[in-house]
Amino acid sequence: MSNDGHRQRLKARFAGTGGAGVADYELLELALTFAIPRRDVKPLAKQLLARFGSLAGVLSAPVEDLANVAGLGPSSIMLLQVLQQLAVRMKRASLQGKPLLADRLTLLDYLYTRFATSTREECVVLYLNAQLVLLAEITLFTGSQTQLAASPRDIIKQALTHHASGLVLAHNHPQGSPQPSVQDVQFTAQLQQAAAALDLTLHDHLIIGAEAHYSFKGAGKL
Repeated sequence: MSNDGHRQRLKARFAGTGGAGVADYELLELALTFAIPRRDVKPLAKQLLARFGSLAGVLSAPVEDLANVAGLGPSSIMLLQVLQQLAVRMKRASLQGKPLLADRLTLLDYLYTRFATSTREECVVLYLNAQLVLLAEITLFTGSQTQLAASPRDIIKQALTHHASGLVLAHNHPQGSPQPSVQDVQFTAQLQQAAAALDLTLHDHLIIGAEAHYSFKGAGKL
């Protein structure tokens, strides 16, 4: 009963403030009650924050790491994945209808969130119209942990399908450093050449590392 009373008080405080009146561990605790309804999850919430450093760290933790946390089962792990996807899609929605390159911080924030849980390299292409508004986002390939597998032909084909005027290529380096490999540089040059042949603009190729990013345009290579 005492645990039930604690939960009711926490829910009431959340409802009364819209969430602004609860601490991070309490917010995580409240979320976990929906997946673990019959157990005190306050210690688990605090354990997760201590292990992953922050709410963002918890929500972006790879499934493999979450599975090693005692007390987290399939339902609670899925809940955290759902919350992560909600965050990604909310950020993606914030890009809709706006010139994508007008606010690069918003774009980078989205890409960091998008790749946060990826343990393998992924290639994402953002297709834009002439006003730089997002038309579509396509995940073309998932490669190995150290090498991206993609084809300029496939990327250009999707651009034509979506009637795009330009594109932004992005992929992650899950091991940390965003510095481009020789293959990344060669691939970018090939894609730029293929795009230009069809009057398409490759606006940038962004590589997202663990704590930093690399922009081919910012480096003067586009």
